[in-house]
Amino acid sequence: MSKLSNIKFILPVLIVILTSCFSAQLFATAEYDYGADEYITIAKGLSPDGSFAITAHKDYGVDNFHLYLTNARTGRRIATLQEVDPTLDTAAFAFGAIWSDESSSVTLVWRWSRHNSLKSMTYKISQNGALPITKKSIDLDIDSKLVDFWSKNCSGESPTEKRFGTPKNKPEN
Repeated sequence: MSKLSNIKFILPVLIVILTSCFSAQLFATAEYDYGADEYITIAKGLSPDGSFAITAHKDYGVDNFHLYLTNARTGRRIATLQEVDPTLDTAAFAFGAIWSDESSSVTLVWRWSRHNSLKSMTYKISQNGALPITKKSIDLDIDSKLVDFWSKNCSGESPTEKRFGTPKNKPEN
């Protein structure tokens, strides 16, 4: 076999291998094993005034993952954000929050499928809870600014801004 034939054979094999590695990472599910009382702030989840945090927690079991509006000073849960459903991931860094300047509303962005675009949900925030502004989660267009936000802030593992409770395993961040 000539050198040219070897290159013609090896090059496609390398392309397939590299593409497979990249695709697996791109579409991998971001999972986290939460401690019993551990709530982790999502990406950009602290409100500008420092009063609130959007936190993630999963109780033991398959369908027990939720995001919460949390008092950022005390760690007390204020409300369960049940409209953030369905979800693909359970790791807090895979969800993002975009707060209004005055901390009175927040838009959440997350993945719900490996094969579809992202979803978003907007809430009006008060000390008493979170009121959905949108009636249900919205599927985002691929060229949306919210998709750009998620790609920059939520598509790679990063340290949390704030953690409440006790981790099941020692955190690396």
